[in-house]
Amino acid sequence: MPPKKKKGGKKSGKKKVEKVEEPLTEECKEFYLLQIKDLEEQVQRYQAKCDELEVREKDLINEYETLKKDKKEIVSFLKRTLDQRADELADLTDRFLGLQQAKEAEKVAFEAQLAQLRHEFQETKDQLTSENMVLAGKLASLEEFRLHKEEMIAKIAGLEALVKSQEDEHLAAIYDMEKKNVLDKDRLKKEMLERVASVAVEFRRVSDKQTAETTKRMIRENVLLSARLSKASAKCIEVLEENQTLKEQEEIQRRQLGLVEQGQNDLARRSISNQKIVRMLTEKCKKQQNILQSYVIQDQETTELQSRHVVLQKELDAVRQELHMAQKGLELKNKEAEELKQHLMEEQEARDKMGQILKGAAFALKEVLLETSSEDEPLTDTQDSAIRSQMLQALLSLLDSAAMLGLGPALKEFFLDVPDFMMHKMEPGGKRSEDISANVKAPKLLPHYKMEDLGLVPRPTQPINLPKVDILSKTSRNGMAKHPTPLHKQQAALSDKSLEGRPASFLPQIKMTLTSSTAQT
Repeated sequence: MPPKKKKGGKKSGKKKVEKVEEPLTEECKEFYLLQIKDLEEQVQRYQAKCDELEVREKDLINEYETLKKDKKEIVSFLKRTLDQRADELADLTDRFLGLQQAKEAEKVAFEAQLAQLRHEFQETKDQLTSENMVLAGKLASLEEFRLHKEEMIAKIAGLEALVKSQEDEHLAAIYDMEKKNVLDKDRLKKEMLERVASVAVEFRRVSDKQTAETTKRMIRENVLLSARLSKASAKCIEVLEENQTLKEQEEIQRRQLGLVEQGQNDLARRSISNQKIVRMLTEKCKKQQNILQSYVIQDQETTELQSRHVVLQKELDAVRQELHMAQKGLELKNKEAEELKQHLMEEQEARDKMGQILKGAAFALKEVLLETSSEDEPLTDTQDSAIRSQMLQALLSLLDSAAMLGLGPALKEFFLDVPDFMMHKMEPGGKRSEDISANVKAPKLLPHYKMEDLGLVPRPTQPINLPKVDILSKTSRNGMAKHPTPLHKQQAALSDKSLEGRPASFLPQIKMTLTSSTAQT
């Protein structure tokens, strides 16, 4: 090893020196030995330091290798993270497109959620009203707590004043007792000194006279003094005990005062925390009231909008109904206009036909009148009746054609159902009282009167059934008597019944009856 080599080298050097130089003394040997020892210790220290440096070098090399590996791993990790971030970016772009598509779907869902939130708004409104009531109850309880706290603070202030007054009294009593104790000690010391001085004077004075009596007196005085001292010591002990009790009471009162102060501090902290809670609750209550007020305003606006919507809906329904009715009325008016146009055309056609019929009737009457007026010789009854029958047949044919067209009265309206006994009493061949004027003109319109009906009394809608009149009351029959049905109406009704079911061959008989009735008139 190196130290051994150095040691051997030194020994060889010493031997050479010994050979060359003079022998060393003991002091030099000891000096050299000490120097060698110090050098060996330095070598050991340097060797330990070298070992430490080698170990440190190995540690640093290991750390460098680990750092190199960590660097490579970090670079690879960063590359992987870069690739991962690129993949994440691509995924995020795809996700963004998907979210953009999902946003449209969520919009529809949010609209449905809006309706649900309106429903939840009503529920939260009810819940907030209940919470408001609970908070109002808590505020009332906090008000009671505040009053109770003020009472407790007043009580604590009174107790503090009482404790302070008692403490002042206690301190004054302790001061008086200490002062009294000091004064008593001073007085006892003075008395003892005076007594000792008086005893010493008396002892000096009587010492020469009576030694034995003096000793006895001294013993007695010693006994008395010892008794007095014992009393004074007992009194001092009592005073000390009383002082100790007062100190203990003071300590107890201090502890009680500390507890009271601690309770007061706790109450103050609680009151402060309660005040903070009350402030927070009041702020929250105000916020809730503002929110509730805004909700109430929104509710009122929604109710107003709903009522307005209902009114507008009703107005819209009314307008739609009016429009529908107007459309129906327009359709009816159009139908009526078409019907009126058709009726007007029919009336015009009927008017034209009626004019033709009237022209034909006037022409027939004119021919008959001209034939009767042109003859100079008077006509016989047979000729007159034949002419009249021809004229009546022509008129009846015209009237039948008009009735078939619906432009004039029917044949049965001119027929009078006369009883048979009246027919037998009639005698044909009666002459006319008046001649027909030659200047007779055909009327423009069909007259509304018939035989035995001048049109002065309005026509009844229904004929009166005479057998059923007997069933009616007296007043009803009187009313019918005041407004009787004309005879020709009753006869027309009877003629309708008589004509029902008869063949058409019966018409010439009717014509003959009409001819006979006109001839009789």
